[in-house]
Amino acid sequence: MKSAMEFAESLISGMLPFIFLLFCGVYLTVKSGFFQLRFLPESVRYALGGVFGAKKTKNGISPFQAACTALSATVGTGNIAGVAGAVALGGAGAVFWMWLSAFAGMIVKVFEIVLALYYREKKGGSFVGGPMYYIKNGLPKAAAPLAWIFSFAGIFAVFFSGNMTQTNAAVASLNAGLPVKLAGGAVFAVITALVIIGGAKRIGLFTEKIVPLMAVIYILMTFGVIGANFSALPHAFGMIIEGAFSPRAVTGGLVGSMTAAVMAGATRGVFSNEAGLGTSAMVHSAAAENDGVKQSLYGIFEVFADTVVICTLTALTILCSGVNIEYGKTASTELVGQALAGVYGGTSSLLLAAMMCLFGISSCIGWGFYGIVCSGYIFGEKGERVFVRLYPLFCIAGAVCPADAAWRLSAFFNGIMLCVNTFAVMLLAEKAMDPIREFSREYVKRGKKSDKGKSKIFAGKA
Repeated sequence: MKSAMEFAESLISGMLPFIFLLFCGVYLTVKSGFFQLRFLPESVRYALGGVFGAKKTKNGISPFQAACTALSATVGTGNIAGVAGAVALGGAGAVFWMWLSAFAGMIVKVFEIVLALYYREKKGGSFVGGPMYYIKNGLPKAAAPLAWIFSFAGIFAVFFSGNMTQTNAAVASLNAGLPVKLAGGAVFAVITALVIIGGAKRIGLFTEKIVPLMAVIYILMTFGVIGANFSALPHAFGMIIEGAFSPRAVTGGLVGSMTAAVMAGATRGVFSNEAGLGTSAMVHSAAAENDGVKQSLYGIFEVFADTVVICTLTALTILCSGVNIEYGKTASTELVGQALAGVYGGTSSLLLAAMMCLFGISSCIGWGFYGIVCSGYIFGEKGERVFVRLYPLFCIAGAVCPADAAWRLSAFFNGIMLCVNTFAVMLLAEKAMDPIREFSREYVKRGKKSDKGKSKIFAGKA
């Protein structure tokens, strides 16, 4: 019985979600004519323009605030500790498979967001949506149980993936005893409670300030290490490419399976950028924007910024620095800490702890939004109120819980969400293709930037 349970856990937590994501990503990429690549430059321009030109909204949150809230959930401790663990367990080649999962994830996020805005509902003076709503409103009634399964798995994933693992990794970076860990968890709990109790508006206001700041600080830190070891950069990229298909050659035989590299990179990549989970579609649904394709450009940027930029910089920081990597063994922030120490000396531990705490609290708050939506779908407004009061307390539990248990539970519930969501997205793909085709035609026809126009199909929708 134990072996059967272990097999089920490994299947749902690893290989099955990866197959679903890869198949869904390839299918939607071909169907959309490589939309995520054609509009990647535009998505970067659009997202960065929001930093300086974000507009205030009376109802809901601004499109840029929605993107920042989604990014606050995706850019978390997994971008540091998760990447280090992937490199140690799967070798440098794991980074290549992170890139591949990101490529598939970009287009999946596009379809998630388009469908989420199309099938969202109005609740009070704001919008609510996400996978449970496009399953409920887009698929036959027989598929309704999938929306409930997704929502229940989402609630558990929020507590484990969005809260406990983030808090645990952030507090662990302080390298202190139990009293300090408890104090750290309490600080996380207070900040999280103060923000999420204000709902989507306050969460959006918080994330649009902290996300750009912490991303810029971390990028500059990694540039310092990579710049100091610039001559090693070509070799680092060579290790990534060679290690993707021949990990034994790069790790000295300590990682002898290509499967290990694939799973280490793909699973940590999904944990980091949330592609395929459907979570970010929930917050994008709350945006005061009617054009789903236009809003989906932020989704492309989220995956690009999280995985292609930040995760890659973490990996290059480790590989270029020349720190000793014990391949095949679990690793965490210590590899990044050693790499930073080579350039920043004694201040490296403080810098790393600060970034882990910033990444951790932003993810905790971003995932809190998802928990509100999932709880509201199943239990209504009363469920939302209970969740908002209960969720911050798990920050304290996460600060002292065994890290391995929290990570395993996170992967399990994430796997359920991903399989249900990607299945629904593929079934509804044609519904999303109509506005995507129109958006592409209008973009080419007008020869203008995409934010100058909007899809007529979404005008007045919801």
